[in-house]
Amino acid sequence: MKILFLTPPSSSEERYGTLAGAGSSTPALGILLLAATARRLGHEVVVIDAAALEIGMKRIMERVRQFQPDVVGISTTTLAVCHAASLADQIKAEMVRTLIVVGGPHISAAAEETMLRFGSFDLAVIGEGEATLVEILSALDDRRTFQDISGICYRDSDGIKITARREFIKDLDTLPFPAWDLLQDFPLRYAPAPFKVKSLPSASLVSSRGCPNQCIFCDRSVFGTGCHAFSVDYVIRMMLELYNKHGIRHICFEDDTFVTFKQRLIELCERLIALKLDLSWSCLGRANHVNAESLALMKQAGCWQISFGIESGSQEILDTIHKNVTLDQIRTAVKLCRDTGILTKGFFIVGHPGETRETLAQTINFALELPLDDISVSMLTPFPGTEIYDRAAEFGQFDGDWSRMNLLNAVFVPFGLSQDDLEVSQRELMRRFYLRPRIVANYLVRLAENPAITKGLLNAALAFIRSVWR
Repeated sequence: MKILFLTPPSSSEERYGTLAGAGSSTPALGILLLAATARRLGHEVVVIDAAALEIGMKRIMERVRQFQPDVVGISTTTLAVCHAASLADQIKAEMVRTLIVVGGPHISAAAEETMLRFGSFDLAVIGEGEATLVEILSALDDRRTFQDISGICYRDSDGIKITARREFIKDLDTLPFPAWDLLQDFPLRYAPAPFKVKSLPSASLVSSRGCPNQCIFCDRSVFGTGCHAFSVDYVIRMMLELYNKHGIRHICFEDDTFVTFKQRLIELCERLIALKLDLSWSCLGRANHVNAESLALMKQAGCWQISFGIESGSQEILDTIHKNVTLDQIRTAVKLCRDTGILTKGFFIVGHPGETRETLAQTINFALELPLDDISVSMLTPFPGTEIYDRAAEFGQFDGDWSRMNLLNAVFVPFGLSQDDLEVSQRELMRRFYLRPRIVANYLVRLAENPAITKGLLNAALAFIRSVWR
């Protein structure tokens, strides 16, 4: 069969608002793994990452008409699901027999509701998609129905049906590497946010799946609350393919639990140290999961930056959102990174349940107190599948318009605050953090060390100025 995998068109302005110039255009790893899985079965596969390449509906449809796919697989976020539906409508209008399969985080959280809203989606994949895809394609080959396939929501003559949840893949090493070679102009046209990398070209990897933490604003619908991981050997081989075949010189690990499992982390770092690659990398981490010994080893293995989900400067707020970390643990983690020579980025959120003007001020002061090198400040957004989505009415006013959920629009406003309160606090934190001599000097040093990131940082700086003074 001819199978097309794509992300729906979604402009950087929709995703990042006034910060579009500082946004990311990294490819979606999910569709690359699915494409590799389908190709291994012998199917003809094409990938179009429309969001990363900023390709509009017209150009996508030109490619669709040219390829004439039997199956179209669309991976979508909540923000882009309406665009995905519009694209599906156009494809169905011209190719009625084409099966349109939709998946991604939004679908796993709200499969039935999405299928009810958008009639051109034929089948929705819930949870991990690779094994499910194999069974879907097998059913199509054999002209069987979908009723015996776990982990899907589909249409038949009797309406919409949902099957039992599929078990997670026990051995992730059985999966093929992501099909980076199917991306147009990879890696040159796919870049992360400029402040996120030390060197170019760069790529993102996910080395584990699932998150055991209970933050009320996080959706764990796809990979669940348990953790399963690729082996260290598999991760090293993926890194070497990116390094040798595609010239990658910086890798961003995007998994939530990268620093959590110490023995695996130690083994990975020791392997990287032995390889002596000209390669830097960054990762996500929890403040209560790092220590001086592991950080020293990570630094030696090429770790350049760790991003921590700090969220708030109020301990009361951290407790409310089930962060299970203390302000002192955050202080210690950031200081240890600075002492080790690893840069730090802090993720902050404004508009938590129970937020007040006092807690907003505490967050600003806490961010300025910490020796962070970068920050990101988003609005609390109750995505489908999160605890706060179900409980939003307890804590404030919630606009559930999926097309506005880009983490920057104030779709949720806690009782006692206004949208203006949240937007002013967000801009104030960004402005006061970045317009300090230490931060400006840090960026000048980065430019001197790596002029290749100059264009990206200048675009980011202009976007920052437009955002905080709009």
